Amino acid sequence: MPKHLAPSAKRVSKTEKLRSLRERRVKEEPEAEKRRLPLLDALERARYLPIVLPALLLIAAAFLPLEGWMRPAVYAVPFLLAYAPIVLASVNGIRERRFLSNEQLTVAAGVLLFACGLYTESVLLAILFAASKLLEEYLLADSQKAMDKVLGMLPDKALVMGEDGPELRDPREVVPGDILFIPAGERIPVDGVITEGITTIDTAAVSGQRSPWAVNEGYRVYSGCMNLTSDIKIRATKPFDQSAAGSICRIAQEAADFNSEQENQARRFNSFYVLGVVALAVVTGLVLPLFKGNWLSHLCRAAALLIAARPAAEAFSIPLAYRKGLALSAKNGVFSKGEDCFESMARSDTVVFDKTGTITEGRFSVTDVVPNQMSEHKLLVIAAAAESFSRHPVAQAIREAAGEIDKRVLQVIKVKETPGKGVCAFVGERQVYVGNAEFLQEHGIRCPVPKRMGTAAHVSLDGMYCGHILMTDKVRRRAFDALEGLRVNGVDKLVLLTGDVLSAARPLASKLNFDMLRAELKPEDKAKAVDYLMQNKGDRSCVAFVGDGENDGKIMSLADVGIAMGVLGSDAALAAADVLIMDRDIMKVPRTVALSRLIYQVSLQNMVGGSGFSLVLVLFGLLGVFSPLVVEILSFVLAATVLLNTLRIRSDGR
Repeated sequence: MPKHLAPSAKRVSKTEKLRSLRERRVKEEPEAEKRRLPLLDALERARYLPIVLPALLLIAAAFLPLEGWMRPAVYAVPFLLAYAPIVLASVNGIRERRFLSNEQLTVAAGVLLFACGLYTESVLLAILFAASKLLEEYLLADSQKAMDKVLGMLPDKALVMGEDGPELRDPREVVPGDILFIPAGERIPVDGVITEGITTIDTAAVSGQRSPWAVNEGYRVYSGCMNLTSDIKIRATKPFDQSAAGSICRIAQEAADFNSEQENQARRFNSFYVLGVVALAVVTGLVLPLFKGNWLSHLCRAAALLIAARPAAEAFSIPLAYRKGLALSAKNGVFSKGEDCFESMARSDTVVFDKTGTITEGRFSVTDVVPNQMSEHKLLVIAAAAESFSRHPVAQAIREAAGEIDKRVLQVIKVKETPGKGVCAFVGERQVYVGNAEFLQEHGIRCPVPKRMGTAAHVSLDGMYCGHILMTDKVRRRAFDALEGLRVNGVDKLVLLTGDVLSAARPLASKLNFDMLRAELKPEDKAKAVDYLMQNKGDRSCVAFVGDGENDGKIMSLADVGIAMGVLGSDAALAAADVLIMDRDIMKVPRTVALSRLIYQVSLQNMVGGSGFSLVLVLFGLLGVFSPLVVEILSFVLAATVLLNTLRIRSDGR
């Protein structure tokens, strides 16, 4: 399997590619606009004219008693009307150094048919071509509508508090530290912290799920969310481009810059296919008659080959399918950094879960305190003091259980946290260790095995064992349904990675029916486990990793595709993951995988079916079995079928 699917290499290349793309667009767009023919824009606005008017004239001409020179003269009128926009588009393509395009081949085939006296076939070819282009535009517009709804989360104004009250500004002019006034019913323009007011926030535009939550002073709020009930004031913490809505919309817009391997394969096939068939048409129309005669018959066959040589519709339908999938998933609060990420998910037969924050809610609660020669409260206070600066969910649970701590009495200095193990801190002048059994044993402190189930945080004071604190992490609602949904969608192996002791992790893995469990892992051990799965996967298989994106960025870079849950407000997750699930709805993982598989299947059907049918048209056109009229009708039917097949793509992946 090409290593283009490996996120580690992919993200580096994405950064470089995006930079070069932006620079190229700034340079090339004005030049392309200058080269573009003004009349072409006018004809494109009158999109139905090249279909309706030539069709009516063609029907009228069929009933006229035309003889001699009158016949080509009358048919020349609908011919010129039908081919005017196609000729202009062909000339524009030549000026932009694009050769053997659909438009250019259609013009060449149409002129050749007209020269052979096949006037009806010539005009009908242009009409059917214009109709297929209209169908492409309709499907593209339908996909763009879904993306426009996502981009609609971007606020277009901000009320910044000044000396004379709120001043209306562009959100891009807001700088961190500004105080903003957010009226009820308005979107929040930038990320910030509430400084005044109590209200309810709706995150539906960002997360794809209507989940209002009450907030008051001190709460963080994110751009793109709706302030529902009361006026509030916030202090901006990020500029507009780095806020939630700006970052998400930028990811959504740039995703189309990273093509799937299917699209690249279709383009490579079409480049060879078009060159080969055009060369065959030249030989058939100009070389063979020199030896066999019968110029008219060979020229008709050459025209049929030129019609069949036009780049097949699957070259357009494949990116259309992926972009529709990107838009639908974004509408549901799932954002992908590229079409290739969806392709990797579609080919994933192994999905690895980091337990905390994905399978479980990541919110630990203390269930038992087992002290040794001290009170339960004192053990909690000592542990909470040592964990004062840690962001780990275990540390948060201990601090909540301990309650308010008098920091004047318990001054914490020289804190050193070892990821996946615990912390060492000096509380006053006394050395405190809080962590798992392995962590304390590394420092010469023996820990007894807890008699009850749960995650244990062992505590020592000045080298003496003081007891342990037991905690549990609630299993996320519908976790079992989500895992079974992955199996239904073709995932063969489900793997659970956790730092919990084996005795605590095994019942959870068994309950949720995981195929493989690795427990008591440090962060580097989790990375090694994922690397092992990557080294032993099949050639056409992929490995997906699901985490929270906060502490597992390195692991995500090792997998083919990294999926982060609960990304809203997490800069680390935005940077680390390939697929971003804004909220913590675990059911979005199987739904996104199902959608990616449907996109992959539709694209594969379009690519194989369209390419195979095009080759059949070439063969039968060359042998003279199909007349030019039959070839152009079948070409239109093929294009319409391939394009309409993308309508099967729905957000639920069914």
